[in-house]
Amino acid sequence: MRAALDAGADVAVAGTRFLLSEESRAHALYKERLLAAEETLLTDLFGAAWPAPHRVVPNAATDHFLGRRSSFLAQTANKDERRELQRGPRLNRALNHLLAPGARYAPPGLQMRMIQAQRPDSRLLSPAGPSDDVPETLVDAGALYSGETVARIDDVRAAGDLVRELAP
Repeated sequence: MRAALDAGADVAVAGTRFLLSEESRAHALYKERLLAAEETLLTDLFGAAWPAPHRVVPNAATDHFLGRRSSFLAQTANKDERRELQRGPRLNRALNHLLAPGARYAPPGLQMRMIQAQRPDSRLLSPAGPSDDVPETLVDAGALYSGETVARIDDVRAAGDLVRELAP
């Protein structure tokens, strides 16, 4: 972020850095996975109600549907290949597109039941990230959103400290 601002950018996004703050409601295991991450991948796998590409840290769901290649590509591919979209199975994508218009209007109770039932091999993988109020299983079955610079982050700190460090 500092480099972007110093280069003349008016704004920069620091979402992953604040996800790894003490105040973040991200599930503790999600934070651990982010701290251990070396790379991310761009996929449309977690698209129920949101069929658009998203950047995530690999987990059991990406390994199941994208194959071990998800982890392999993330660690060995050149920079251009790492940015390549890794498509979920055709059936998953079709279900995501069919359900997207109505899924976002489902009552919160139904959405929570769907999240609780989600497993790494589920055909419907919601875009819900693992927060501190969902089952631990979502860490392996949900989207572990992360920016490309996650490997540079090695601690969880107070948001106030992060703001002071990032402020010009």
